[in-house]
Amino acid sequence: MKYTSYKSALVWTAAFVLFSAVAGTGVTYSLDLALVEASQRAASVTLDAFGNFLSVAGGWELTGVLLLVLTGAMLWRGHRRLAVRIFLIFLATALLEFVLKLYLPVTPIPESLGRSNEFAPTLEIKYPYPYPSGHMLRSTILLGALYLWSGSRTIGILAVGLLALMGTTRIYLGVHWPSDIVGGVLLGIAAVCWAFKRKGKT
Repeated sequence: MKYTSYKSALVWTAAFVLFSAVAGTGVTYSLDLALVEASQRAASVTLDAFGNFLSVAGGWELTGVLLLVLTGAMLWRGHRRLAVRIFLIFLATALLEFVLKLYLPVTPIPESLGRSNEFAPTLEIKYPYPYPSGHMLRSTILLGALYLWSGSRTIGILAVGLLALMGTTRIYLGVHWPSDIVGGVLLGIAAVCWAFKRKGKT
């Protein structure tokens, strides 16, 4: 198992707070729009299908199940306190995501940029603002926790690759700005750092 320091948890938290403040001012809008439009220049049915598939992977239904599997495995291996921290942090960041999407005034993505969505969630909540990406937040927490708990470099590389693919497809599908993706990842990393910051019995 790998551990993180108190300092790293504070640094990632500060990075998220500062980036959120910047995104809320609208400074990133021009770059966000240019990147979304650029990503859709090579649009195709195949890319739409692949992006929608990854949307399912980061949706709340599947990530909720995976959270229970991961924390259950931690409990089974005797890491009770770690399992509880991961579970509570997952819920706390979900609440923070909800609040930010209600009140942080990030310009919504125009519907004209949205691609097809063949795998809509069973329960979809409409938010006035898109920041941060819940898909990236949940996936970062789960994959980051799996990497630190396992200590496997291979899992770490695969996790980064999967997150990069998911982030790219969320932008391509026109459901999130690149800044939303960055915000979700930053919050997810900060959350994982807080969960794994203490050494000793877990």
